[in-house]
Amino acid sequence: MYCVEPAPLIGEFRAPPSKPMAQRLVFAAALAEGGTHISGVELSDDVVAALRAAAPLASISASGAELTIEPREPERSRAVNVQESGFTYRIAAAIYAGIPGRTVIYTSGTLRRRPMGDYIGVLSKVAAAVREWPGALYVEGRRLESLEVEVRADVSSQFVSGLMFLSTLAEGGGIVRPVGPRKSWQYVEATAEVLRLFGARVELGDEVVVAGPLKSPGSASVPGDYSLSAFVLAAASITGGRARIGGLSGGPDKEIIDFVREMGVDVRVGEDYVEVEGVPERPVELDMSSYPDLVMPVALMAAFVDGESVLRGVEHLAYKESDRTSTTMDVLRRIGASAAYDRGALKVRGPPTRRNATFSCHEDHRICLMAAAAARALGGCIDDVAPVAKSWPGALLIFS
Repeated sequence: MYCVEPAPLIGEFRAPPSKPMAQRLVFAAALAEGGTHISGVELSDDVVAALRAAAPLASISASGAELTIEPREPERSRAVNVQESGFTYRIAAAIYAGIPGRTVIYTSGTLRRRPMGDYIGVLSKVAAAVREWPGALYVEGRRLESLEVEVRADVSSQFVSGLMFLSTLAEGGGIVRPVGPRKSWQYVEATAEVLRLFGARVELGDEVVVAGPLKSPGSASVPGDYSLSAFVLAAASITGGRARIGGLSGGPDKEIIDFVREMGVDVRVGEDYVEVEGVPERPVELDMSSYPDLVMPVALMAAFVDGESVLRGVEHLAYKESDRTSTTMDVLRRIGASAAYDRGALKVRGPPTRRNATFSCHEDHRICLMAAAAARALGGCIDDVAPVAKSWPGALLIFS
């Protein structure tokens, strides 16, 4: 068991490097013309999975927090293991559909339960062949003159991102038509940001238009991760502490600043830092449909408020590493808060009434981080902290 004694979280911390931005930079660098030096990388499980998936396309060297990626002639026969990295899986499946040769992509754990059917259907119309095997996906790629496809955007924004990467390989570029509500669209915008950095033309509108080829900018740096830093902000607030997190500027999920302020916490924002002080005081009603990775820290803060908070648009959480609707409620109920799910909304009522709970991570890194923050406030033990390494290996050094 990993156990934490209750204590205020006070200090200055460095934001963990953004996992989603690092993964996007790795794939863009592997597909680009010219070598790329990437700084500020943390070798979490998901970033390592992206490096493995890109290895058949490039020579990759790592030194500390820095990567050097030199593209080379792609191998014709490729086998990669993405383990449980959903983004890596979906991007690799797409790009290898547009590169001649045969690829086997192995998966493991909870990733095998996450939705891929519609996406595979789209790729099957593009690649020479795509076949689902138990625990693996076979992709036979071919050169593309152009790309014009529709894909569901209400299941995963990663479907759109994968096809954007594929579009850079098509000689005439690509047009992707998202169908349905656009979930987590900020991550599509993050993909666009990286592709533009590498010289692609990207237009985001009713249609997503992308044209390559990609050309290396020479160097790139990974920004800080707001969604992971949100757990530190939450822990500092619910413990009555104070935390200043440096290395935060742009990138997805910076809306956590507004959400924390709305709960009555004092927030100070500088050029590259965010500082919080004070406990959450007010319940909130928020639309979280574009911010699924912020639901866990926001729900935890809501559990420390006397009153009911409503977080809408969370039905998409069922498709994550765990069914995060259920597992988030599990953490909240273990600390004695009220939590219920009703037609796409998570309803949370505090304050907590229990201390020293035993938490389950449910094999989900964000549920682990949520539990660690709760334990820092109320004391408690966690059954298995290994999932934390998926996104932020150094997190436990902060919460302990």
